[in-house]
Amino acid sequence: MSQLNLTDFCNHLKAAVIPHTPDDFVIADAFTLGLPDDELKAGITAFRSFLHGLYDALASSRFDVKTSIKDGTLPARFPIIEDLGAILFQMGFHGKLETEPRNELIIYGKDMLHVSKMQKYKHLNKMTKMRKVELFDFLSELGFFFEDADFSENVDFSKVGMFYVQYENDDSLLIGLKLMALAQSNVKAKFDRYSTMLMRGDFYPLANEKPKLPNVNIAEYVNTQPLDIKEWVIDLDETLSQYCKATGELRYFLCDGVFTYTSRKTKNVICKIYLRAKNSSVIPNANHFEKSNDILNQLTDTMINTMRNKHKNCGNCSELNKPYFIKCPYGGGEPYRFTLNGEDFELCRHNGFEFLLNNGAERNVLRKWIEMELHQVNSNYA
Repeated sequence: MSQLNLTDFCNHLKAAVIPHTPDDFVIADAFTLGLPDDELKAGITAFRSFLHGLYDALASSRFDVKTSIKDGTLPARFPIIEDLGAILFQMGFHGKLETEPRNELIIYGKDMLHVSKMQKYKHLNKMTKMRKVELFDFLSELGFFFEDADFSENVDFSKVGMFYVQYENDDSLLIGLKLMALAQSNVKAKFDRYSTMLMRGDFYPLANEKPKLPNVNIAEYVNTQPLDIKEWVIDLDETLSQYCKATGELRYFLCDGVFTYTSRKTKNVICKIYLRAKNSSVIPNANHFEKSNDILNQLTDTMINTMRNKHKNCGNCSELNKPYFIKCPYGGGEPYRFTLNGEDFELCRHNGFEFLLNNGAERNVLRKWIEMELHQVNSNYA
């Protein structure tokens, strides 16, 4: 993503928006807002449609990218996403939803300055007044209307009283905005930020009343991937889901998630899949690698180079430079040592090696490796 521009970023985010609401999805009682299920899901759908339009508008917008910032610090390179996420989150989280005679949010200006403790960055306290004006103008162009508030000049929320947020095109969007803000506030992800869940319409946390990582379907998150990787991931997921519990640790935009597959029988991790905008990868478990001589012979030069000099020591799998007091949190065990083409390797049974999914032949080998591990785990348990 070294050449990523705002248009590329917006196209990725548009693809990252959760595509549909499953018919059997149940919103926890704490988030139903006293509304029937069909209105809640209509709000989610409307917000999702809004995000598609927002990213289309941003892709050709006037907002600049801070190209002087290093490529890896994407939120800093594309601050418009973070800033819009902050405004939308605060409006949805603090706004009181009124449904008669139409849907609207009632907000007090001073509440816009109250930042949830879970958030790492107090965006609104750092934004310039002119930046806020620019953002509210942009939201107005997208269909928002702010009654009893004049944001045409420098915005000082401490001096703004009560105002109303309306949406001209489809007012059910305001239900969706409220729900998405609640979803954002209800999960403590590793990289929690204003825009992580909200700005891709990720409603899955609404199924949990307590703030915890939701159980998600990886098929909802692979739309950002090339077709060959998408098909490989979905096909593998269908196989693993028969025997494993899948847990998604949702990340920031260009790392859409880390999905861990754990055997329901043994609680052993079978593999981890990392979905990224570039260089998606998988880490197969190596607990039973000694059963995989057939797989050893199929490893490509690229896969061997991945393992060469990249042993990941978890603190228990190697005696090399291991202090006596370090204990592996996963239990005892030695690494799997093997020789390939005259070269010695150590494969950590707990951390393993991370292989990219860019190559079709290597994906086939990785699929066999994962299926071997799954079969061995289930066979040992039986």
